[in-house]
Amino acid sequence: MTQEADQNIALRTDGLWFAYREQDWVLKDVSLSIPLGKVTIIMGPSGTGKTTLLKVLAGILRPLRGRVEVLNQTVEKQAQRSLSTLIGYIPQQLGLVRNLTAMENVLMGALGRCGHGKVLLGVFPRREIEHAKAALDLMGIGHKSDEKVIHLSGGERQRVAIARTLLQRPRVVLADEFVSDLDMALALEILGRIRRAAQQEQITFVLSMHRVGLVRESAEHVLTLSHGKVIPGFPAQGVQGAPGVELPQ
Repeated sequence: MTQEADQNIALRTDGLWFAYREQDWVLKDVSLSIPLGKVTIIMGPSGTGKTTLLKVLAGILRPLRGRVEVLNQTVEKQAQRSLSTLIGYIPQQLGLVRNLTAMENVLMGALGRCGHGKVLLGVFPRREIEHAKAALDLMGIGHKSDEKVIHLSGGERQRVAIARTLLQRPRVVLADEFVSDLDMALALEILGRIRRAAQQEQITFVLSMHRVGLVRESAEHVLTLSHGKVIPGFPAQGVQGAPGVELPQ
């Protein structure tokens, strides 16, 4: 692969194998390339390993074999603090603090840049507050900044979670099924805002999803995970069509 091609790849894996229990492989020889600055969707039904794959890509889980590179840097060799400036991760349950306001939750994305003593007192630099406001505005929820998350709708919480991750200033954002509980119209609106954020902030988004109609309407790049293996695009025989394989000795 040429140096120019490398510069157009945000995230790459080579021969990933992962199991929670010995020989019970969740990921099987996964090799993939995620294009820079695009919205990539990893699709597949529940139970096919999408969450596990995202956690391995984020550096939360370590592969038993293979490697992960983000912007040509090996994830396994990065300290957690430096990794957070490269990769943002939004879990399916979002990880928001329900009794804090939308603004306070978004400001949590700046923790790595602010002294924890001041943060515990609720003191953030003015520039971080301005960035948080801009992130909420980008997500179309600036008018809800002072409301507690517990009083927000599901779609509004999704936007707060994205805004919080944007404040982290990552180069790649991984999000796990975070629009799965929303109706089609609202999910498409949020995905449209993600595309604008990708263009405006020069961020690569990788989303896991199982709703085929939503994927067809919103994805720029599609990968299908089936039986622990990755298939480019939409497989002709459906998402369960990939053959199983054994780990090479």
